[in-house]
Amino acid sequence: MMESDFPKPTEDLGVMYIAIGGRSLWQLRRSLASLRHHCPNVPVALFTNQPAESCPRVEYRFEVSATGGYHVKPRFIPWLPFERTIYLDVDTVILKPSAIAPADLLTDQFGYEAAYVHGVSRRCDKVRICGVPSMNSGVLMLRKCPRVLRALAHWRRTYRGGNDEILLTKALLRHRVPSYVLPAEWNCRVRGQVRHYSVIRITHHRHVLRLVQPDGSVPEELLRQWWETGIAQPTGALVA
Repeated sequence: MMESDFPKPTEDLGVMYIAIGGRSLWQLRRSLASLRHHCPNVPVALFTNQPAESCPRVEYRFEVSATGGYHVKPRFIPWLPFERTIYLDVDTVILKPSAIAPADLLTDQFGYEAAYVHGVSRRCDKVRICGVPSMNSGVLMLRKCPRVLRALAHWRRTYRGGNDEILLTKALLRHRVPSYVLPAEWNCRVRGQVRHYSVIRITHHRHVLRLVQPDGSVPEELLRQWWETGIAQPTGALVA
């Protein structure tokens, strides 16, 4: 699609996925199943270069031309498909309905225009702004408004490969986007980031995808075993 072809949002709130390359589709199916299980009424927009027959069914599907790699986020996220877009990486797993609740802060009532999860502390030095850690771009909640769109356009212009999250952090700061920083429970990438598995809303640990059942749930016992051992035992169940 040409840049001008990306559609304007048709709904107030929705989830956005980007799936580039066929190997990302098994992750997408499981992440999407977990989203449907916990948040069944939220529409989904998929940006992909894969044929429709191989992709899971979503409310909005946008064909794009791209290759794999981190450049795809700066390329496509600037075209937010909804008034309030929740962007999820395809290797995330939704564990609770409250996973999308922070999007309610992205309104005139509260004044926030972005919500994100801070990155791990070792990245603070890369931002080079005292006290500002980088965000992790795998879970983002963004309001479609002038400041956010300008920040995302700046992100796209300055990205040349590598450090996409650092540049996104700087772009939002540069354009003074009112932001709400979520704790690691909304993007748990390392088990040590949170105090207990029961508080996790969204995991970003690829092995947990193996635990997603056909109905999109993750049995607590399997999640507990992963938490205690670091091993996600495959269930053998396939997510269509």
